[in-house]
Amino acid sequence: MKIKARPEDFIVYEVADIAPEGKGPFALYRLFKRGATTWDVIGDLARRLRLRAQDIRYGGLKDRHAISYQYVTIKNGPKKDLKGRNYLLEYLGQTQTPMSKARLKGNFFRILVREVDLEGIEEEMALLSRYGVANYFDEQRFGSARHGRGFAARELILGHYERALYLLLIEGSQYEMKRTEIFRKCLRQHWPEVAPCLKYAPSPWERRLLEFLSSHRPSKRTFKRAIGLVDREYLLMLCHAYQAYVWNETVKIYLKRLGLKLYPVPYLLGEHLFYREVPEDRWPELSARRIPLPSPRLKLAPEIREIMEEVLQREGISSLDKFRTLVKGATFKTYPREVVVIPEQLRLEKRGKREALVEFFLPKGSYATILLKRLFLLPKE
Repeated sequence: MKIKARPEDFIVYEVADIAPEGKGPFALYRLFKRGATTWDVIGDLARRLRLRAQDIRYGGLKDRHAISYQYVTIKNGPKKDLKGRNYLLEYLGQTQTPMSKARLKGNFFRILVREVDLEGIEEEMALLSRYGVANYFDEQRFGSARHGRGFAARELILGHYERALYLLLIEGSQYEMKRTEIFRKCLRQHWPEVAPCLKYAPSPWERRLLEFLSSHRPSKRTFKRAIGLVDREYLLMLCHAYQAYVWNETVKIYLKRLGLKLYPVPYLLGEHLFYREVPEDRWPELSARRIPLPSPRLKLAPEIREIMEEVLQREGISSLDKFRTLVKGATFKTYPREVVVIPEQLRLEKRGKREALVEFFLPKGSYATILLKRLFLLPKE
């Protein structure tokens, strides 16, 4: 299966509960972007308008390898269109409240999929419409761990502060990896003596962090205090990535215990397990099941807690109560997530023997690539 061969192959339209209200302190825009991440655009806008990044609010992050349309608000923003190298901000009007994740309903996707076997695709479409797909987090959520050396948030839980700092600064990045390549290469060469790398720091917080490390003797306490200087949003993103991994592993065990016939599909951190159909006596439980992301003091059904703690023990964490850090800002916020998601407005149009245009709507937090893997990558029966 080949997707995103060109940005035009993967188009995302954000659906949100927001519209111009005629007045209010927030300028509302529709952001069109191509070849840039949402963070890239926010950073460029903040520099151009001399604003803090937190004054520019959005609902969801969209990656660079696609064309996307999403909503953005800027407090006291200019009442006009704004054009950048890879984006266009279309001014829509004013609102009383800013854009946020809470206002995001989901995304409508229009995706051209290349190099796929379309034999029997009608049956697969029917099964997908009936039974949905396991609502896994996909590789986009785990960019900070794609190096294969683990999760910075796991190291924080275990109290390995230098290791956590090394992973989040050197093996991961808040930005496009190519942009920070020189910075990360320098740190890799000199760690933990970071002073030579100060001139390459890509952001103010990274410069402050390196200045702190340069002026203090390396120790566990120093590295722990340094993590407190990490950008708060980036730190929360790293925590959420690790929660998502634990959630995925929990769901895999849960599906196995339901006795479903499962099909493995490889991904960045191992494999996803997909079902094709569900026995009717199992469907009511599965379709209604919601599993929260791991967090201390969670109230869980005993069978789900047992599964999640099995995953954590495999990770070297003794129990759910220990799923916490002693670092300010490194917290594990939780919310219940549906184990199964059923796409709406699902449609497929064959464009040739090995090419198809697929359209569908998914609620926020669900991944189009998971649906495509389920549709096209399961082995034939």
